[in-house]
Amino acid sequence: MKLSLDLRTALTQTLTPQQIQYLKLLQLPVIQLEQHVMQEIEQNPMLEDFSEGDLFDDEVGNLNEFDDPDGDGPEAEITDRKTEIQERQMISDEGDPFEFHKMIYQDDQSYEPKPKNSQWDEEDSEPFQIKDAESQIEDLTSQLKLTDLSEEEQVFGEQVIGNIDNDGYLRRDLAEIIDETNMLIAEINFNNKKIIREISNLSKSGIKDNPARQFALSEDSKTVLQDIFIQNPDLMDKVSDTAKNYIAENIADNGNYEMLKEIDEQKAEKVLREIRHLDPPGIGSRTIQECLVSQLEIIPRMNAAEKLAMLILTDTYDAFAKKHFHVITKTLGVTDDYLKEAIEVIRSLNPKPGGGDYQSEINTVIPDFVIEIDDESKELTITVNDSRIPSIKLSQAYEKLKKEAQFKRSNKETKEWIRNKYEDAKFLIQAIRQRKSTMLKVMTAIAYLQKGFFFEGTIGLKPLIYKNVAEKTGLDISTVCRIVNGKYCLTPFGTFELKFFFSESLPTDEGEEVSTKVIKQVIQDIVAEESKKKPYSDDKISKLLKEKGYNVARRTVAKYREQLKIPVARLRKEL
Repeated sequence: MKLSLDLRTALTQTLTPQQIQYLKLLQLPVIQLEQHVMQEIEQNPMLEDFSEGDLFDDEVGNLNEFDDPDGDGPEAEITDRKTEIQERQMISDEGDPFEFHKMIYQDDQSYEPKPKNSQWDEEDSEPFQIKDAESQIEDLTSQLKLTDLSEEEQVFGEQVIGNIDNDGYLRRDLAEIIDETNMLIAEINFNNKKIIREISNLSKSGIKDNPARQFALSEDSKTVLQDIFIQNPDLMDKVSDTAKNYIAENIADNGNYEMLKEIDEQKAEKVLREIRHLDPPGIGSRTIQECLVSQLEIIPRMNAAEKLAMLILTDTYDAFAKKHFHVITKTLGVTDDYLKEAIEVIRSLNPKPGGGDYQSEINTVIPDFVIEIDDESKELTITVNDSRIPSIKLSQAYEKLKKEAQFKRSNKETKEWIRNKYEDAKFLIQAIRQRKSTMLKVMTAIAYLQKGFFFEGTIGLKPLIYKNVAEKTGLDISTVCRIVNGKYCLTPFGTFELKFFFSESLPTDEGEEVSTKVIKQVIQDIVAEESKKKPYSDDKISKLLKEKGYNVARRTVAKYREQLKIPVARLRKEL
């Protein structure tokens, strides 16, 4: 092998850091863009937020004046003041390190103290009330403490509550929770024995003939005080020797304290049953059958329909889950009317007791675009929703810093830092403006290609892919994809994700292309109008679609039905 050096010329495309940052801004939804701009305002002193005026300030400075390469600028005019410049340089670099920050962060508005005769004095003002939202885990733990469970069962119950999923079900293996609880109980017993042993040793070395014994604590007080030190073992290291002698004299009684017992499967089932009867009922269930049965068990006096519902869930649950109603009527010996009443009772139960409290807080969708129909011209009006984005402009501190730099009050590193922050601020303002223009161009193209939707609804959708929008706008497909992803649009028919307007196509009998979303909407309409006693099969839906002019195979119908989360015909059957 030989090593050699050779020169080659090649053309490559590279992205500058500014271009990368712009692409990231283009991809951010309005909420994340708001957070990004607020973060930049906090980190960059060259940016400031203002409530009035134009969003983009055209008055920008030129940092080239900092360099002054020709020597005919401000420096040439003050050569006879060299000593004064050196003194200022010394003060700036060594004397007062806070001068620079004071100049940047000083407030232009003078402080006005609050008048003393205001309506609310500081002492009399009403404090801001912060809502104390208790989590459902804390609520369940508080309810559990009010039950008659033993101490070890309470410990196991807290472990179970901590393992409940968001929808309110306990999906972890019960044996694992039992093993963890027993290990925790063993640790608690070990610490209790250690504390009791220390108390016992103190009692043996304590003062025997104490005249203050007549003021000794009662037996109940001894028990309470001993429990306090057992539950808080760190307290023993914080008390003084006199206090330890007092503890030894009064609460040394290690023979009567009962250690926690281990949890077995029988006790575990008892605790689980107690938790399922807390509020909300059914919480901590392992199956949906157990959840529904638990909700019926708390009813004090069940009527005939509720008793039949209990029998259905306990004796014929498999037939009920498969909607084999004839099997239920034959097994339980009831009529269809009684069965229908019992099923209505079951439908009134909550299959997900965890509900909204256990789920994480749902964020409100803020649309990035707003499309309205003008009442007079009947044309579409498209706007970019940038009302949440802070109005930013270059800070007035820039002019002050430029003047200070002319008098050599800033060193080279400070100048470079100012230059970088200035360039970042100027680029951010330009990038936000360019982002708005690009997003408006893409949304206008989508609205033009899907104009029928905004007047007719889903039935007016046409097949659309990213390539169509890219050709219409002259942008790259990747740019269109960045704008579409994660963005929402407020329309006369509701708020939709931009991906909703893109779909594949299927040919009709007339040879026209129709959007797959139109096919799905027709399937939903057919299922909504079918007889619930005899629902349509996928093959029947396929035939009905062909009658409407849509040539869709049975397998395609099944795929679209699953995407729409519509169950099969057997599970859609009702009495």
